[in-house]
Amino acid sequence: MIEIRLPRTTDAAGCAELAATVTGEERAGPFIKSHLERHHLIVAEANKEIVGFLAYRTDWFQCTFVSLVVVREDFRRKGIAREFYKSVEAVSPSPRVFSSTEETNAASIRMHTALGFQPSGHVDNLPQGVRELLFYKRIPPRSFG
Repeated sequence: MIEIRLPRTTDAAGCAELAATVTGEERAGPFIKSHLERHHLIVAEANKEIVGFLAYRTDWFQCTFVSLVVVREDFRRKGIAREFYKSVEAVSPSPRVFSSTEETNAASIRMHTALGFQPSGHVDNLPQGVRELLFYKRIPPRSFG
């Protein structure tokens, strides 16, 4: 069973290990630590192991921006990323949610489209050398009542 939940401080090492596969080991620890401190992390756990996480920020032009999603390879295509995005939409203080992916990541582009995100531009000249595509989704206001 896969559980999508808020992180515990004991999840930091598992998240950093996954983050290192994308950001490199040097940046992974500080990245996870800063998102944990701001409570801007959602994790996926299976068999008492962290198998994925979504990191986001809420100070990006007064919008919510998903800064990194990592799912362990053997747990991909099981709906984890989809659940992460539903979770971040539920906690977003802004009705505007942005996300991005490299233009070479066809699976991520398909997922963003399936989740109702629309293209919102791109960023060139990044260190990885690949164009980053931006996506946007407006979420309906939450009713508290």
